Amino acid sequence: MPTLTRSVQTWWQAARRASRGRLVYECCLALFCALTTAWSVVGLMPWTSDSLQLTVAVLTALITLVLTPLRLTRPVTAMVLAALVSIPGGGSSLAVSVFAFAVGYRSKKAWAVAFGFLVALLCSIAGIFVQDASDPLFIVLIAVVIFCFMTILPGAIAAILAQRRLLVMTMNQRNIELHEQQQVVAGQAQARERNRIAAELHDSLGHRLTLISLYAGGLAQSATPAPAAGETSALVSTSSASTENARSQAVGLLRDTSAQAMGELRQILKVLHQDGPADGARTLQEVEPTVASARQTGTPIELVRAGQPRPLPMLAEHAAYRVVQEGITNALKHARGAPIRVEVRYDEDALFVEVRNRPGLPYPGSSTGQGLHGLTERVRLAGGVLSHGPLEDGDFRLGAVLPYDAEVPEPKPVANGDFRQQISKVSRRQKLGVAGIVVTVLVGMSSCVGSFFALGIDEPVDRGVYLYLQPGDSMDRMRHLLPAQPMSERTNTAGDICRMYSGSGEEETGDSNTTIDYELCFKDEVLVSKRTVETELTP
Repeated sequence: MPTLTRSVQTWWQAARRASRGRLVYECCLALFCALTTAWSVVGLMPWTSDSLQLTVAVLTALITLVLTPLRLTRPVTAMVLAALVSIPGGGSSLAVSVFAFAVGYRSKKAWAVAFGFLVALLCSIAGIFVQDASDPLFIVLIAVVIFCFMTILPGAIAAILAQRRLLVMTMNQRNIELHEQQQVVAGQAQARERNRIAAELHDSLGHRLTLISLYAGGLAQSATPAPAAGETSALVSTSSASTENARSQAVGLLRDTSAQAMGELRQILKVLHQDGPADGARTLQEVEPTVASARQTGTPIELVRAGQPRPLPMLAEHAAYRVVQEGITNALKHARGAPIRVEVRYDEDALFVEVRNRPGLPYPGSSTGQGLHGLTERVRLAGGVLSHGPLEDGDFRLGAVLPYDAEVPEPKPVANGDFRQQISKVSRRQKLGVAGIVVTVLVGMSSCVGSFFALGIDEPVDRGVYLYLQPGDSMDRMRHLLPAQPMSERTNTAGDICRMYSGSGEEETGDSNTTIDYELCFKDEVLVSKRTVETELTP
C-alpha cells in the first residue's frame, strides 16, 4: 500500500510539472492503447456472448488506461501486465508494442528486460491457443512471428534510439565544453594582445610626457626679465617681441604634444597592462624589409602601394603592419610555394591593407588560430575591422580597414548562450525528424492495409452454409451469410445472375490440385439454383 501511494504521488507531481503538450500526448496515447486493446477483444472473441465480450473489452481498456502512465516509471511491469491483459484478444496488440518500446527505451536491467519479453512471448502463445488449439506447432510458430514483429522489433528500435540519444547528448555536452574552452583560449589571446599593446604604448606616452616637461620648463625660463639701467626703450621692445615669439611657439608645441599624449592615454586606459616582455611598435615603413625577408624563402611576393600616405595613429599603423606580417606568415605556413600579393592602399577615409595568396602545399601540423584572435583584437582596438577567409576562386584573403580617425570601441560582450541555443535547435529538429519518420511509417502501413482491403479478399463460404441455402430463399435472408463480394459474376443463358464463391476447403475433392467452389444463381434476388464447381489451382 505505501508503494502504491508513493507511485500515485510521483505520477501526480510529474503530471503537475509536465507541459500541456506532454499531457495531451500522454492522454492521446493512453486512449489509443485502450481502444486498440478493446478492438482486439471485440474482433477476436466472436465465440462469446455479446455481454461477456463487452465486459471483457471495457475491463481491458480500463486496465490499459492505467498501465499507459505506468510505463514511464515501471516499463517492464507495464509490459507484463499489458501482455496478460491482451490474452483474450489474441495475445498481441499495438498497446503491447507501445509498452515494449518503453521497455527498450527506459529499462536498464538486462535480466528484467529478458523476463518481461519471455512473459510477453508466453502470453502471445496463450492468446493464440485461446482462439484455436487445433495445430499446436503451427500456433507456436505464428506466435513467435507475431511476437518478433509486435514486441521484439519495437523494443530493439527503442534501445537503439536510447543509445543514440545518450550518445548525442554526450557529444552535445562535449561540444559545449569545447566551445567554452575555445572562448577561454580566445580571451587569453586577447588579453595577451592587450598587454603587448599597452607595453608598446608605454614608451610612446613616456616620450610625449618628457617633451611636455621640457616644453613647460623652457616656457618658465622664457619669462621677460626686468629692463637694465641704461637700456633704451627700442631695445627693450625688440627683446620683448622675440621673447613673446618664443613663448607662443613653446605654448603651441606644449598644446600639440599634450593633445597627442592625451589621445594615446585614452587608448592605454582601454587596454590592460601587466609587466612582461613586449616587442616595439612597428610602422608601415617596415613592410618592405618584411616582404624582402620573406622573398628570400623563394616565394614570389608582390607588394602594391596605392594612394597618398597619410599620418596614422600609432595603434592603427602598428595594427596595419601586423596584418601584413600575419598574412605573410600564414601564407608561408599554410600555402607553401603559393604566390602572395600584399596591398597597402590609402583611401579617402581609411587605410586598406590586404594579403592574398593562392592555394599551395597544405600545412601538415595543426593550428590553434590564436594569431588571428589576437590580430582581431589589435585591429578592433585601433578602431578597425578585420576579415579573413577563403574566396570563391580558392584564394585565401586576410584584410583590414583602419580609419584615420577612430575612437577605440568597447569590448563586445561574449554571447555564452548562443552555442547552447544552437544545440537546442538541433535537438528540436531531431525530434521533428523522428516524428516525421513515425508519421510516414504509420501512413505507409495504413496505406498498405487499405490497399489490401480495397483489392478485396475472397472470403470462403462454409459447407454448412452452402447446404443450408435452398432454392427459393430470398437474397435478404441469406445476405448476412454470404461474403460481401463474390469471386466472379456471370449471366447464364436463362438470364440468371450466377455468382461464384470460394469454398472453405471442408469438402475433399480427392485431387490436391483442385478446390471446391460454390456457384449460386439468382433471379429477381431469389436463389433459383446452386452447384459445386471444381477449380484447378494455378501453379
